[in-house]
Order: sequence, then C-alpha cells, then structure tokens
Amino acid sequence: MKLLKTFVLAMTMTTMIGSAVLANQCKLDVSTPKPVLKADQKQTTFIKVGVTGFEMKSEKERTPLNIAIVLDRSGSMSGEKIRQAKEAAICAVEQLTADDIVSVVVYSSDVEVLVPATKLTDRETILKKINSIEASGSTALYDGTKTGSKEVEKFFDKNRVNRVVLLSDGLANVGPSSVSELQELGQEIGSKGISVTTFGLGEGFNEDLMTQLAAASDGNHIFITKSSNLIDVFKEEFQFAAAVVAQEVACKLVLDEGIRPIRVLNMDADIQGQNVEFQWNQIYSGLERYMILEIEVPSGKKGESKKLGTAFLTYANMETNATDELSATASVRFSDSEALIEESINKETLELCVIQVANLENQRATELRDQGQIEQAQAVLNSNVSYIRGMGAMMGGSYEEKLESIASRNSIQAEELSSDSNWKESRKKMRAYQNFDSMQAPSSVPVR
Repeated sequence: MKLLKTFVLAMTMTTMIGSAVLANQCKLDVSTPKPVLKADQKQTTFIKVGVTGFEMKSEKERTPLNIAIVLDRSGSMSGEKIRQAKEAAICAVEQLTADDIVSVVVYSSDVEVLVPATKLTDRETILKKINSIEASGSTALYDGTKTGSKEVEKFFDKNRVNRVVLLSDGLANVGPSSVSELQELGQEIGSKGISVTTFGLGEGFNEDLMTQLAAASDGNHIFITKSSNLIDVFKEEFQFAAAVVAQEVACKLVLDEGIRPIRVLNMDADIQGQNVEFQWNQIYSGLERYMILEIEVPSGKKGESKKLGTAFLTYANMETNATDELSATASVRFSDSEALIEESINKETLELCVIQVANLENQRATELRDQGQIEQAQAVLNSNVSYIRGMGAMMGGSYEEKLESIASRNSIQAEELSSDSNWKESRKKMRAYQNFDSMQAPSSVPVR
C-alpha cells in the first residue's frame, strides 16, 4: 500500500468543503486535546488522526464479501462446542447473498478445504458440508489460517471485503505455534489486504497468539466464554464485515518544524523524522478509527499560534470504487490564562487519549502479573482507576460515564489478579479488552 506522492487535490478539496466532507466520503479529523497550551514552556501533548466511515445508503448496496470461515475441529472441540460452531457457521452463511464469495476450511492434525472459495450458487451443498464436520485430532492453527487466506486470495478483489474468520479453542500444537510466528503470518496476510478476525473459545487457547494474529492483520479478536454465544458472535462479525465502506487506508502525518514525535500509543506506525505513516485495512460505516501520537511542543509566546501537523489520507471508497484523498491540520495557541486553557479542551479527543494512556498501563499490569509481581500489578491498575476517574470527573457528562465503565473494569481486574485459579480467564479478558481499546474494534463487547 503506497502513499500518493502528491496531495494537491486533497488540499484543494479540504479548502473547498472544510470538515463537512461529501456524503459518500469518509471524514478526516486531526485534532489535539488541548488547542490552547500554556505559554512560555516546553510541554507534551497529543495529536489524534481519526477517520470516520460514511453512512451506507442501504444494506442492499453494501460491499460484497470474500470470506473464509476457518474452524477448529480438533478433539477438544467435540460435543457441544463443535455443534455450536457448525450452527454459527451455518447462520453466517445464511446471511450472505449470491454476490458474496465464501470458503470453509477445517483443521485438526491436518487441514482440509471443505468448501473451496465459491459464490453462493449452491447454498444447500455448503450447509450440508458444514453439518458433516466432526471433531478429532490436534490443532494445526497456523496451517489452517494460511490455507484460509489462500482461499480468499483466489478471488481477491479490492472492491470486496476480504477476510478470514478463525475459530479455535486450543493451543496451536501442529506446525508453527509461537506468538511471533503467528504474528508474522498476520502481517503477511494483512499486507495483501486481507484481515483475520480471531475467535478464542473457552480457556484453552493462547490469547497472546490470537490477539497478535488479529492485530497484525488489522482484524478483530473476541474471547468467547461459552459456546452458546458463538452464533451471536458470528452473526455480528458478518454484519460488521458487510458495513465496510473504505479499504486500503493510508495516512501520512507531517509534523511542523520543531514538533517532536515521541510515540504512537495504540497502533504500529513508521516514524521517520517529522513524518508518521500508518494504515488500516478497513473503515466501517459510521465508526471512527484513530491514531494517537504523543508529541513534544516547544515553548510559545502568549497569543502566538503554531501548526502541529497536517495529515494526508488516501483510501479506496467502496461505494464509488474510486481513490479518495483528504487532508486536515491541527494547530495550537499559547496563553497564560488557565481558564482559557481549560475552556478550550477538546473533550472528545481528550477522552480517546485517556483511553489509550490507560490501555498501555493495563498492558503493563498484565506483564507484571505474568512475572509474579501481583502487588505491583494491582498498584498499576488501582493508579489507572484514579487517573481515569479523575479525568472523567474533569470532563463530566457522557465522557465521565464512558470512562467510569473503563475505570470499573480496571478495578475488577485489580481484584482478580490475586486469584491463581481465575487468572487464566481473567488474563484472556484483559487481553481481549486491550486489543478492543487499541484497535477501536467493530464489536459491541470483546468478551462474550
């Protein structure tokens, strides 16, 4: 995915129509939580680059799908699990139309392409093959995922949503099985414009492996606690896949002279000097995906204004099948008035910055618990609770309500850290929420 070398059209478009972009275009927002900064001091702040998908005209005009359903049929899936998995896959297929392409791959000790990639011209045959799945053997998760991606590649089309939906309840124990190997596979698949959504069922799977595989390909991850929830999870995943309005999303944020990039909080990005480049595989109708960059801003005099940076965005519009270009800029002013600084706060952007700062601390707590440092991990989470609630109280209203839900989650997690018997499940929940918060995943709840 290459960034365009020229952005003249984008700048002209932004000048002409400002922030109110055309109805069939995504909206680009480049903002900072504190548009007014304290004068005469060097300080750190954040830039948010957010892209919101335009509203689809109707579900009937949605982008066609090209999806591989990859199911674990190892011995641990026997009984109720495999029954529910088959019903969920059948429910998903029944949501598809004749314009969609589907393939079904099953894996245990080996991998079988049960349904090669095909349009839904013979739906009943596909459903019968899914119904015939039986559980036995080990877990060749790597090969199953790769085979699923190969099926998607057969009919890869940039004007389709190309996705692998992977279900597993156990550890990868046949073929490559390390987190790094699956992460590399996710990166390889993602680089081809295909995302991998991972569903981890029960307490036997490796949550680090599954979340990294999903994140590396810009996919979603859901922790499913009960097999009876599989149907709802599959149904929601396919509904969100049908709501993709933009793909091949590439952004280049060019920082102004003197602005120093420190770190990106919530996704992989390439920082080279004053340029920060990143990308997403897809944007969903009505939902925002965003990047948070921490920056250092040099001191400015009272009344002075300074541009922080300009973002240049390109993406494939799934409604028009054209490549759209947008640009937007963030700036700050300097003041010695504490009241003016507080009044100017962009609460919507600040809320997202708080979520990502807190998410990094939550990840640090997980790592401390893994090292056996339970009290230290609890201290990090309890400090997180105070930070989140303090910021929520300062913002008030709906912002406080949303942040309170995250603070409460951290508080519960702190209490659960001391229980060795519950740590396996608690850790999976923490990883699922960490992935959810950082990816801005299109899911109502990452734990079912």
